[in-house]
Amino acid sequence: MTEPTTGTGPTTGAAPQEREPLTWAAVRVALREQKRLAEDPAPIVALFAGRTEAERRKLLPEYKEAVRARRETTRGLRPLRVVGVACLGGPAGIAQWLSRAELVWPSDARGEEAVHKVLAERNPAWIPDIVNRLATKMPVDPWGNHWDVVDALVRGSGLSTPTTTGFVVRWVAKVGQESLGDGITLAERLRADPYFPDLLPAMFEVAGIGQHLENHESWKRAGIAGWGATLAELAEAKVIERDTVLDGCVSRLLRGERPGALRAFVRMHDAMAPTDDELAARVDSYLRLLPDAPSPVAGMAQDVLRRLDAAGRLDPERIAEAARSVLFRTEKKLVRTQLTWLGQAIKRHPDHAGVLLATAGTAFGSVAVDLQERALALIAKHVGKLPADQAALVHDEVRAQLSLLGDALRPEAAALVGESAVAGPDPGFALVPPPVRELPPPIGSLEELVEELAVLFARTDNPWVSPRGRNTDPLAVERIVSAMLREHERDRDALHTALLPLTERHAHIIEQQWFIHQVQGAVGAMVAAATGYSGSRSGWFRSLFGKGTEASDHDLIPGSRVDVERLEPVQRFLLARLYEVGTRLRTPRGGPHLAEIADATGLVDPEALVTGLERYEASGHSPWRRDVDQALLRLPAEIDPAVLARAGRLTSPAGLRVARVLAAGGPPAGFVERRRFARIHREFSYRDRDWTHFDGPLALIAPGDPDTRPQGTVPESALPMYDLSDPGAAARRPGWSENTEPDLHCWPLVLPRDRDALGAHLAIRTQRGIDGPCRGAEILPALAESHGPLGSGMSLALAYALGAQAAEDRTAAVDALVTLAARGDAWDAPGLGRDIGEAVRTRGLKTTRVVASLREASRAGAGEAVWGVLSGFLPDLLAGTRTTGLADALAVAAESAAGGGARAVSIAGLDALADRKGSSRAVTEAKRLRGILAGGG
Repeated sequence: MTEPTTGTGPTTGAAPQEREPLTWAAVRVALREQKRLAEDPAPIVALFAGRTEAERRKLLPEYKEAVRARRETTRGLRPLRVVGVACLGGPAGIAQWLSRAELVWPSDARGEEAVHKVLAERNPAWIPDIVNRLATKMPVDPWGNHWDVVDALVRGSGLSTPTTTGFVVRWVAKVGQESLGDGITLAERLRADPYFPDLLPAMFEVAGIGQHLENHESWKRAGIAGWGATLAELAEAKVIERDTVLDGCVSRLLRGERPGALRAFVRMHDAMAPTDDELAARVDSYLRLLPDAPSPVAGMAQDVLRRLDAAGRLDPERIAEAARSVLFRTEKKLVRTQLTWLGQAIKRHPDHAGVLLATAGTAFGSVAVDLQERALALIAKHVGKLPADQAALVHDEVRAQLSLLGDALRPEAAALVGESAVAGPDPGFALVPPPVRELPPPIGSLEELVEELAVLFARTDNPWVSPRGRNTDPLAVERIVSAMLREHERDRDALHTALLPLTERHAHIIEQQWFIHQVQGAVGAMVAAATGYSGSRSGWFRSLFGKGTEASDHDLIPGSRVDVERLEPVQRFLLARLYEVGTRLRTPRGGPHLAEIADATGLVDPEALVTGLERYEASGHSPWRRDVDQALLRLPAEIDPAVLARAGRLTSPAGLRVARVLAAGGPPAGFVERRRFARIHREFSYRDRDWTHFDGPLALIAPGDPDTRPQGTVPESALPMYDLSDPGAAARRPGWSENTEPDLHCWPLVLPRDRDALGAHLAIRTQRGIDGPCRGAEILPALAESHGPLGSGMSLALAYALGAQAAEDRTAAVDALVTLAARGDAWDAPGLGRDIGEAVRTRGLKTTRVVASLREASRAGAGEAVWGVLSGFLPDLLAGTRTTGLADALAVAAESAAGGGARAVSIAGLDALADRKGSSRAVTEAKRLRGILAGGG
């Protein structure tokens, strides 16, 4: 078999055999010359030109040694990039080399061209395979992948365009970014781009494109055409087919994605200005968007269908289908528009008026009473004019939906169809607490440990990718910590060998380049400690470890003192404990894991804790400080007397401390108190051209009652979590640039016996969430299932979350409220209502959002708890000058009071409103609530 040789070797000059032998010394000379030429790899390309595969193979041992040596210094691997392409054997090895994290950035056109030259001269048949491998594993993150080298290989070799997700995303981001600054419009750039014809259809198939289209829209200057206008221009010029864009937009909208990412496709669809014929050809697709597409998408589809109906291009059956799809949705604007459209369609299609009018009964299931009223008014307006057979269809629908109406509307609807008012749905079904979460079994092998670590590290390759939707699994982290400490004690060398491959695949995390203040960065430090991997950054490895068992937070957590101080106290404690585990893994001796959790809420087994301390005393070694501290914070409320007796026989300083805390029943709960704090939020007023500041209630924390708290029962390292004397200052402080929000799900396991203190920290976040995206509410259900008292901390965190801007945050708050109601824990529901009232008055919490959340909780079976909340909220709402949401709040209060049996209750301000003249909805609902509370139903 003949070895591959050069395909484009030199044709003049000395024959190949007269050249100097290929040695590593020659490579070092070429590397120095490359550096002298500002990293131009031309000397490397020239050195390897015309060399045989045998010559290249002889260099592999020295090449691998050079790679190993450079990884442990600050020099990095980038200078060896083209050398690896010239030496490594086969497409698989070369593709793996080029995709290494250390070689991705910065991109250099000379370097990409050199890679292509070396491969084309060495073996052109390898290039398609290499391109396929690189394109297939290319990450979605557009700023940290190897797109440029794939681009150079594809263009240089005339290959077909890759259409993998990573390649398409990077192309869209690159083309859009380049069109912003050099005077060449996006349309001109796309006309000249050889990838455009192939990647245009792929733009609509790959998830994540919409966000980059939207970024271009927000970054471009006024007057510059965005993607939608540009594609419309190219379609008008016959450069592309209109159907490709329209079909692609509708297809992408049907596939679904985050609402923000779909906004660009809605804008693109509108920019195409489709004709009635084009819309009619896709009518069934628009109908499919109505039931569950995000509100802006459904609104666009609704507008399209209304336009077709007005043009006589939509049959009544499809109008009825559209109505049933929209009228069960929660968005008031969509439902109101649909009811208006129904009224118009009934006049346009008199022969089908009964079928159309009957669909209005779907709105009886709406959570908004005013929409129920509107639907009932539409039916009442038209049903008497219908022929008997069509009226019968409407009557049947009303009868079927009658039980969904509230007490105020049900009699009117029943009279409309000649029925007596029937009882509404039974709100009194028993709430059942959520099932106790089970703790997954421990990690059973090194192979499983490596797999769990790979899953944790693979969540994202880039800290600038939005953290929304990314969550660190707290139980997975605890299992990883336990397994690493267990395997370290059992066989340190085997652990080193098993984890070493992770240092190549996830070097950017393990080297502490990114995520140092996130859990995955701290776990990456554990892997670095277990493997001895120091990477390419000078000093970072030594700075992380060797601090001893009593190291401070600032010693353990990487970053400047200022950066560490800016971390939220709970996150800081969490990270310090995990980085301490990394320090433990650098020492040759092992020891018990004292803070190992025994259940899914995060509590430890006190007997296992005492046993572990007995082992430490027998060995003559001291336990690690934060391991002991975290174990104390995880103690259950009840301790077996036999365990207390064993703890009393411990003699080491750590043992004596643990025995003292156990005897006191565990660390005391923090002292949490509600207060109003000034200027916790600000908004810029463009009208006044100045900032408007808002006060609001938050909860301060102190470490228990100093008069009754035994000395030393709260671990010293935990004191920052119990020293929140000015949460207002914390609310005003800007967050750290590296987002720690994915780790919020780990917080409940830090303080599993003091959820109210955690709630106080969380309230700082949830109050930010009423104005924009700020995560925090998502862990409220876990806190509701946790342990400890319920007071002002949890109350304020819930109050703000019930009125959060993000629907998913409000859903989490409802889940937490329902869980608290089902568990029967002692908590002050009227106090939550008073907190809501104060937040509405001072901080700008929106009543409409809160009331919608409370309605959902009531319908989920927590009616009695909801009535308790509203009994505290209504006096504040009735005394205020703002009436937005008042009628809805009174309606929900009436329903929950009736279901919960509330009677002989006085609500300040209710009589004054109920005694007013007029028939406004607020007055009507006030009269109804007063009647229920008086026992009149």
